[in-house]
Amino acid sequence: MKKIAIINDIHSNYLLLKLVLEDIKKYNVDDFIFCGDYITDGFDNDRVLNLIKNKTENIIAGNRDLSIANYDNKSWNGINQMKSMLYAYNNTTEENKNFLKTLPIFKIINIENQKICFSHGTPFNVRELVNSNSYDVFEELIDKFSCDIYLSAHTHIPFHTVYKNKHFINSGAVSCVVDNKPHSTYGILSIKENEVHYSQNELYYNFEDVKKYYTDSNYHKECKEWSNLILYTLRDGFDYCCGFIEYINKFSNGNEKTTSNLWHVKFEEYMHYKNLEIL
Repeated sequence: MKKIAIINDIHSNYLLLKLVLEDIKKYNVDDFIFCGDYITDGFDNDRVLNLIKNKTENIIAGNRDLSIANYDNKSWNGINQMKSMLYAYNNTTEENKNFLKTLPIFKIINIENQKICFSHGTPFNVRELVNSNSYDVFEELIDKFSCDIYLSAHTHIPFHTVYKNKHFINSGAVSCVVDNKPHSTYGILSIKENEVHYSQNELYYNFEDVKKYYTDSNYHKECKEWSNLILYTLRDGFDYCCGFIEYINKFSNGNEKTTSNLWHVKFEEYMHYKNLEIL
């Protein structure tokens, strides 16, 4: 039997990644699969990337990884919404930026005669949302790739659907799962003699530890608005980041990249509206 740990959406959170990896030790896994979005929304980009590079070659790019890898070093300057992304770019080594540039958006591997296709969104689009009932997507994947197991990420919502004897799996996220719980999630694939078993795992963390991890950082000082939104998402399991973007778009004609004071004003309004204290 082969046991494979499935890890998604770390988002620079080295603290939670270390907790997840420690928890995984009890399974004595043979290998790992990482499904993208290792960096941004935090500050430990290099520590996260250096750690996963030493775990496996089963690594593909997420949309955030591609954004940093392909950044033109000018278009985010002076844009309030992009402060967090610019922080990630400026605080990632050239070696790791070059590593991100080498990553494909999907891979197909064979383990114990089971073909596994893994991507962040889909092999067609790194940002495509795949949910538990995305049957049209499932059909297209089966038709184009003819694999036994399909792994995706990006939504931060875990699921496991068996459709036409194929397994479609999202193991959730290390950071910012959005299922209304303060936890990290990961998956364990067990494969033996053409039998596939999957277990979805939850790891609850102490939010006060996570809060201190963020608020003691330069990231929190330089990207205070986004850091607050991330922290409350980690506390409540609700996507305050997307909620705020939707809120500010009501006042900016759909232009998310707000350069004026509007970003700061609407952030304070949004936090008051959600009854959240600014940390």
